[in-house]
Amino acid sequence: MNIKKAATSTIAAGFVGAAMLGLGVTAGTASAAPVAPNTHTQQQVQPQRQQPQREVTITRPNYRPFTYRGAHVTPRYDVARGQWGFQFDRTFVHVVLARR
Repeated sequence: MNIKKAATSTIAAGFVGAAMLGLGVTAGTASAAPVAPNTHTQQQVQPQRQQPQREVTITRPNYRPFTYRGAHVTPRYDVARGQWGFQFDRTFVHVVLARR
């Protein structure tokens, strides 16, 4: 009886120790291969795409401040785009000089 009790407690302590070390030893659970997901019932999660920033081009005689659709705007040079323009309602408006 003492041998059976000692063996059982040793095995149980081994499982607890292995679980604490993260060895993945489980008591009585075995699987041959992972189960493939059922694509018909699972909803595919797609990442949210950002809305592309709209761009508009207008022609002006110079780069001085002016009124655009009721708003007073001042064109500036955008280094990232390499162009003159201004931001209006989440839209970048290019300002192009008129050729004479």
